[in-house]
Amino acid sequence: MLQPRGDERRGPAPVDDLIGRFAGSVRAWPGRIALSGADESFTYAALDRWSDAVAELLHARGVRRGDRVLLRMEPDVGAVAAVLGILKCGAAYVPVDVRHPLSRREFIARDSEARALVGSWGEEPLPTRLGTVVGPADVAAARTASARSSRPPAGPGPEDTAYIIYTSGTTGLPKGVPIKHRHVHALLDSASRVFRFTARDRWLLFHSLAFDFSVWEMWGALGTGAELVVLPQWAARSPERCLELIRGRGITVLNQTPTAFAALAEAASRGETDLPDLRYVVFGGEKLSPPTLRAWAKRYGLAQPRLVNGYGITETTVFTTFHEVTEEDLAGDASVIGEPLHGFVARVVDEDGQEAAPGDIGELWLAGPQVAEGYLNRPDLTAQKFPAVAEGAAGTPVRYYRSGDLVSRSADGSLVYDGRADLQVKLRGYRIELSDVETAVRRHDAVLDAVVTVHEFKPSDFRLVCAYTSREDLPAVESHELRRHIKQLLPSYMQPARYLSLAGMPRTVNGKVDRAAVARVWTEEIPRA
Repeated sequence: MLQPRGDERRGPAPVDDLIGRFAGSVRAWPGRIALSGADESFTYAALDRWSDAVAELLHARGVRRGDRVLLRMEPDVGAVAAVLGILKCGAAYVPVDVRHPLSRREFIARDSEARALVGSWGEEPLPTRLGTVVGPADVAAARTASARSSRPPAGPGPEDTAYIIYTSGTTGLPKGVPIKHRHVHALLDSASRVFRFTARDRWLLFHSLAFDFSVWEMWGALGTGAELVVLPQWAARSPERCLELIRGRGITVLNQTPTAFAALAEAASRGETDLPDLRYVVFGGEKLSPPTLRAWAKRYGLAQPRLVNGYGITETTVFTTFHEVTEEDLAGDASVIGEPLHGFVARVVDEDGQEAAPGDIGELWLAGPQVAEGYLNRPDLTAQKFPAVAEGAAGTPVRYYRSGDLVSRSADGSLVYDGRADLQVKLRGYRIELSDVETAVRRHDAVLDAVVTVHEFKPSDFRLVCAYTSREDLPAVESHELRRHIKQLLPSYMQPARYLSLAGMPRTVNGKVDRAAVARVWTEEIPRA
């Protein structure tokens, strides 16, 4: 592993809440750059003052410890200051992507029982329960606030909720995952055992705050005295310009979903961009296919940057396993996710509920200090997905999370990812229930049935596609109509890329939809490039 130089790993003793970690970085490195955007930067001392002012503003408007605050802001330096301000009040932030449709925003605001909003709601009427609003202009103005007049109450403790991120739900509704400060602390502590992050690093905030990869990006930087660089809009939609930013800003830690990285790697293969500062590329959010890394590894090697496959789930606080990609990996096709991080217990459970033999496929069950305590307002689903298992001679109950992911153990004990056990898929870092999308498509009056699957258009280019049948008593619905219909109901990452009208839906002998047959139809319709 790359070793730090001098005292650059010097820092505060770890604490169990995020604001305590940040305060330690402020004390240790007040003059270091903590946060930078397109044309401005803030030292740790300046960011501390700015976020204090945001916290005071929230507190003055009634936000208290234990409250939940909806956060809907463009990803910029102000959004990071807002996160810190919310946490300094002892409250939890509930991120909503600015691209989410109104129906999802309204559900999250209602289900989370958020009492305040930081950011903007949009043109639609604000839900009445969001009585407190701190707009983007208020957050921006707080950076030049005068000396504080009064400190808000003491910040959070390790058992306080830090954030609630909503994932797609099995019933057609999103489900909230409350993550406590101690869960993120456990992640950072475990990561420090396998990574060599330092205060000299520069992390890129690449992902939406509504995707928990951003938690890793923010606190990987701010918890170690490093610099967090917010991806500017001019680089967000162009792999070539993103590479230009990574080189120009000296990014050392880059986090990517395999889908996003495939575009970045393709751009790198077409150009002559060197990346002398980049030390780590960390993958997460979806299956990593080693063949997609071969061209990158041929160009840059595996020593620097190091490529790390980090299997992760929102319910287990971002990352669960660690595996550094090797030449042996590149020679094969297996998606090795490696060993659990410190403190995790990983079980591979077969259909009979027994431990699967090495090489056999089973469902991955996880227990440890990063595992959430359940879903918000979903006791039945919590009981199903977070079972307590009596273990040891004393029969002490241990809470596991049933991931729904299928894995196996290789000969050396490493975990290998084999796919999903249900209709939940991972695309571009988002977990999506295919049944949710199907339900939304069927809500169109002219649709009789719909089946959503994932099609690989070209290597590592996976997208949702929808085959549907129309009602005979109504005019046939066209693809462009379904696009407009779905745009009003689902966020962009859940919207199918293609629609295909079928005369009849393929079915099995048992009368169930034959998903394999539908997938074959798509293969014939759009052959893999």
